[in-house]
Amino acid sequence: MPRQPVRIEIAAMPQAEAVEAAARRRMRGIEALYPSVLEWYARSEPPKHDGQDARFAALVRARVVGGRTLNGDGHGHDALAALRLAFNALELELEQDQASARARATAWLAAVRERMRGWPDFR
Repeated sequence: MPRQPVRIEIAAMPQAEAVEAAARRRMRGIEALYPSVLEWYARSEPPKHDGQDARFAALVRARVVGGRTLNGDGHGHDALAALRLAFNALELELEQDQASARARATAWLAAVRERMRGWPDFR
């Protein structure tokens, strides 16, 4: 069970319980790697039969520290595959967000060190 608030919407389809359980497991694993996640949203929909290739759709959102919302979506011939692809896309977004935060912190630290160069040494 994820530690952060979760909202999951799954349309009436076979394997709905398995899709929800898979989403919760993946959320828990991602939270261990990315503690900046504050809130989750996941939606899974069955294929729409409009003459095109029938594929399941999944959308996953994570609200992170700083108020940003990161998204991942996936489409597949299976509900679990679509969900997996959506989480993979979200993880890429989380990696980019984390790299950006590290770069900002590095730049801030460099600026502080630069300002402190002229200060007396009190050792």
